[in-house]
Amino acid sequence: MTAAELPGAWAGEAATAGVTVPEPGDDPLAAMVAWLAVDPHDPPLGVLATVDPDGTPRCRHLLISGATPEGPTFHTDSRSQKVADLAANPRATLVVLSADRTRQLTMTGPAAPTDREEQLLTYRDRTPYLKLLAWTNSPATAALPPAGRREVWAETVSRHGPTPQDPPDTWTGYRLRPEAVTFWRGEPDAPSHRRRFHLRPGGWLAEDLPG
Repeated sequence: MTAAELPGAWAGEAATAGVTVPEPGDDPLAAMVAWLAVDPHDPPLGVLATVDPDGTPRCRHLLISGATPEGPTFHTDSRSQKVADLAANPRATLVVLSADRTRQLTMTGPAAPTDREEQLLTYRDRTPYLKLLAWTNSPATAALPPAGRREVWAETVSRHGPTPQDPPDTWTGYRLRPEAVTFWRGEPDAPSHRRRFHLRPGGWLAEDLPG
């Protein structure tokens, strides 16, 4: 089953039909794409974990912009902490939990910037609010009181319109290339179960783990 056949696969239990944990020997990246089934108008929410230069882990929620067999993508501001962390250490983990809490997908590997064309296309799929947020979400704006932040927002709408078509220069995107993928699934009448795939020189090695 392809991602196109599974719109909104993270929306709830009714959308999980046919989305199975891959068997040892299967391609976990194809299953990863089917599990994510990214709808640009309602993208899944994930947690990105990075490590700062001092070795302290940092986690934050973000939207999953897309998923191909090369890996999932996410987008952010080039001045963000996550970008600084990835510049120092590109290895990261991305976790996505389904809305009904019956499935969890964990992907670990190096993350690298996507090209500008991909970043532009993704920006244009964003909601009007997120497009404006990309233009206003700066350290200087964050330091303002609420009234000042609203003023910046209003000025941005006046300057760029309510739904800007082009992103600011600080808009950037990353693709995480999985070297480990873990599929967790809960069962109503059996123990929950995890299957982890590790990329090795000869291919993917599958490991079954307790839930």
